[in-house]
Amino acid sequence: MGAAAVEIARAAFAEAMQIARTERALGSEPIISHQVVGYSLADIKTRIEAARYLTWKSCHHLDQTEGTEEELAIMTKVFASEAAVQCVYDAMQVVGVNSYAKDRTTLERLMRDVLVLPIFDGGNMGVRRRQLHNILMQPGYDPMLAAEGRRSA
Repeated sequence: MGAAAVEIARAAFAEAMQIARTERALGSEPIISHQVVGYSLADIKTRIEAARYLTWKSCHHLDQTEGTEEELAIMTKVFASEAAVQCVYDAMQVVGVNSYAKDRTTLERLMRDVLVLPIFDGGNMGVRRRQLHNILMQPGYDPMLAAEGRRSA
């Protein structure tokens, strides 16, 4: 799930970046020269890299623990899917109303695709409430276990 979310967010970023470098709105400079566009693109890229790192770390941790430790995988599903939705939305804000022009961008399709991720496989609220909350309520829960890549006793 994390990898799919990262890929959709990355595609939206790449498209918004290309448009920001080439489109001119009410001026002679590409819109990337405007601070709000640059800051939005920087925020999108930061979210993508955070989700990508968490996905890698979670996959590595699942490998190391032979699939017995799910805490990072659950957090990755929630974080990456919600970050991807925000990334696509922000990319659409950068592009503006043209993000709905199917002949000019794929952002509208990416938004339709990404919106399913937070509700897929039980939905993020259910995942938080049932799976992650249950892990946190375990007697002897060690909050540093996943962060340090250790296996529970």
